[in-house]
Amino acid sequence: QDARRELCPASDAPGPPSVIESTLDDGVATVRLASPATANALTPAAFADLAAAVARWQHPGSGARALVLTGSGGVFSAGANLDVLGDADAAQLARQIGEALHPLLPLLRGGRLPTLAAVNGVAVGGAVGLALWCDVVVAASSARFSLAFARLGLVPDTGLSWLLPRLVGEARARAWLLTGAEVPADAAAAAGMIHAAVPDPEFEATVRATAQRLARLPQSGFAATRRLLEAARTDALDSHIDLEAREQAELVTGAEFRAAMAAFAARRRGEPGK
Repeated sequence: QDARRELCPASDAPGPPSVIESTLDDGVATVRLASPATANALTPAAFADLAAAVARWQHPGSGARALVLTGSGGVFSAGANLDVLGDADAAQLARQIGEALHPLLPLLRGGRLPTLAAVNGVAVGGAVGLALWCDVVVAASSARFSLAFARLGLVPDTGLSWLLPRLVGEARARAWLLTGAEVPADAAAAAGMIHAAVPDPEFEATVRATAQRLARLPQSGFAATRRLLEAARTDALDSHIDLEAREQAELVTGAEFRAAMAAFAARRRGEPGK
């Protein structure tokens, strides 16, 4: 498929312009938080637009084979726009948060496409969770993850109090969240919170190469691998081995595996273009 690039509105609904931009380039969809004047802070409407943009690319007919989530203006995101949220009463606010997150997080973690968070600058509060729900997280070395909730008298959201201990361990997650830690990208990578911290001059090339690699790989195994990783949190080893066997048996009989094996055999024979 020829490379193509197009700017796609996240939503066709009337109202203020969306702060979410989407592009497609050679099978890689990039969803960009694009409100530099507010450090890419997210209102409830912006969360809805973000979910709509991700859902669009997750559709099988979208042409996308991998999805990148990133920010603009040297910032990933300042998280939720607290000025807007402060206008709501407690019950309304709880409903807004739930309505914003319940559609979005499964799309990042459990949709058709492998997802890559490209953390190009500071990620604050709930934006940390948005990044960590992606399958792979790559950050520029100058980026940092600001777990600022405690400094504002708030609790973690975007599922962070569930996810972060599973990534870095209970003790470290508890300390970071209770102290409102600022976690540099290198420290996040060393702790297993993210996949990699990359020197700034190499960041864009690394993101591009990683996304293109994901887009070129057979798609059939992604969802099954996610299911196995999630099940492994609670499975006994014997039952998990059986689950792996069932998933593998389904994939071995599939068209993508047969095509991949044919291409591998052709390369071994030295056939051109394989």
